[in-house]
Amino acid sequence: MNLRKVIAAWALLLMVLSVSADEMRIADEMKDSRPPVIPLKEAIGEKALNDALASGLYTYTGNAKCRLCHRDFFLGRKHDAHDHAFEKLIGTEYESNSRCLACHTTGHGVKGGFTSIKETPGLMNVQCEGCHGPGSEHIRHNAKGGFLAGPDRPEILKKMCLSCHNGRWDHSFSNFLNSYSSYKNATPTESTSAAVAGK
Repeated sequence: MNLRKVIAAWALLLMVLSVSADEMRIADEMKDSRPPVIPLKEAIGEKALNDALASGLYTYTGNAKCRLCHRDFFLGRKHDAHDHAFEKLIGTEYESNSRCLACHTTGHGVKGGFTSIKETPGLMNVQCEGCHGPGSEHIRHNAKGGFLAGPDRPEILKKMCLSCHNGRWDHSFSNFLNSYSSYKNATPTESTSAAVAGK
């Protein structure tokens, strides 16, 4: 057996093991009787979330608004797994399952957040507000703070990350602090900019 065949066999075995591990995690998630995790509620607490939403100040705006001021960051994240998180659910039995939607969309389970492809297509995937919470106050403050979970409150932002990337789903990064830090410096590559511009 030559080296290429050995490498191909190992790659196939690793892929099968990875799929099996994902299937086991999904099965465990579906058996879980606890309510679905709502990342924003996990991060700031139920009372703070309810108070913020009751104020009428916090509403979801969608990525189209974010990119107006944060173009480089927006372009730099177009190939990030978060920007394609909902795609994993399309065509599966989990496409409308709240246990899955809470971490694969923006704001599911929160007033004004994702409800369905038909009703809120602009909030599919994990967009900016999927990590920071509703962006209306950030816009009103001219991009100076205003987030329920913003970079000015890193302890809250980290809780947002860890509410989805928990013990069951932490396989997507090996070092949380490195992954978290990488989001502070997202810049577009030339190919990313061209792809987003439609070139």
